[in-house]
Amino acid sequence: KQRPGWTIPWQTQTVEMSSGSGALIKKKDGAVRVLTAAHVVSDAMFVQVQRSVSHFPSDKFRARVEGVCHDTDLAVLRVETPDFDDIPEMKIADEASLPSLFDTVHVVGYPIGGDSRCVTEGVVSRIEVVEYSHSLRHCLALTVDAAINSGNSGGPILDKATQEIVGIAFQKLSGRGVENMGHGVPTPLIHRFLRAVDENKPVQLPSLRCEYQVLENPSIRKKLGMVEGKHTGTLVTRVHEVEGEPVLLKPGDVLMAMDGHEIDCHGHVELYGRRLSFVAVRDRKYVGDTVHLRVLRDGKEIDVEQPLHQSEYLVPRGQYDLVPKYLVVGGLVFQPLCNEYLQGWVIQDRPVHLQDLYNRGQLSPTQKEAIMLTQVLADDCNVGYGSG
Repeated sequence: KQRPGWTIPWQTQTVEMSSGSGALIKKKDGAVRVLTAAHVVSDAMFVQVQRSVSHFPSDKFRARVEGVCHDTDLAVLRVETPDFDDIPEMKIADEASLPSLFDTVHVVGYPIGGDSRCVTEGVVSRIEVVEYSHSLRHCLALTVDAAINSGNSGGPILDKATQEIVGIAFQKLSGRGVENMGHGVPTPLIHRFLRAVDENKPVQLPSLRCEYQVLENPSIRKKLGMVEGKHTGTLVTRVHEVEGEPVLLKPGDVLMAMDGHEIDCHGHVELYGRRLSFVAVRDRKYVGDTVHLRVLRDGKEIDVEQPLHQSEYLVPRGQYDLVPKYLVVGGLVFQPLCNEYLQGWVIQDRPVHLQDLYNRGQLSPTQKEAIMLTQVLADDCNVGYGSG
């Protein structure tokens, strides 16, 4: 793979090699399909797959990316070869249910590379919405205490009893005092992704383009006209507006229910037999779908049919498989500010005003992106402008 150079946009970074794991799933049009993680194949120029050498010859086969969703860190590869016919496809568990806590699972993959598959065992320790490090988006995820290391990404998490796929390993938490916390993409998001690829729907997760605040404080609830014992919900604090794509919610609205799921004052709903963040309801849909909302506005309950849009930010983040945009005029280099550019600095050294735009920048019809002067290339016409 070869990543773009976000700080010097006309250059690419050094070519690198990486490896991950994958699961053979139901064939399509006679071709083998391999389910894996998006970050395993992001920015890839050439992809090959190899079977476990403990059971098969070590031949490698050319693969192409059939579909990828960076939001949920999922990708599916297509391999045109009969050599996989002897490998049974793996079944994905039902999307309408999630594993229970303490269910025993096996994580299968190739940690730290290697040619033979490795299996680790653990239990499901948590199911909640977490931030995906690949996309920086909050989505539903499984937490397991089985070892997940570099190279496990994209490998299946199997229910020990049924040997069905209940998740796809994609990241682990590491840090001081953190042990045995790995994450997997759960089956509702896996089925949603594969359905989008098969039916040519948008693979990206939809967005309401709003920011929210929990309503734990009773004084705030009273100020908003909420009646104790009758009204619950989460507060809409900001709305990101894009021309031609209306958002019907307004700052100050209380979002009370989504598609019939009542939202409590901490932003949770009853879903899949447990309490989860209400974004898990939204993420079952596709860009272009409509979601039914019940809203408290100025003390009155109203119903809103809100079209779902693609996520947009003043400062983009989670960008892959694309070339950075830039403009050179008179030796002055202009670029849109993005998270990938900010990652060129150690976080404590980032310019405060740029980091503030990333954290708090708001889209509006008159403010669509933040443009920076990033470099000054020496020329007679810009003498005296300095070097950056």
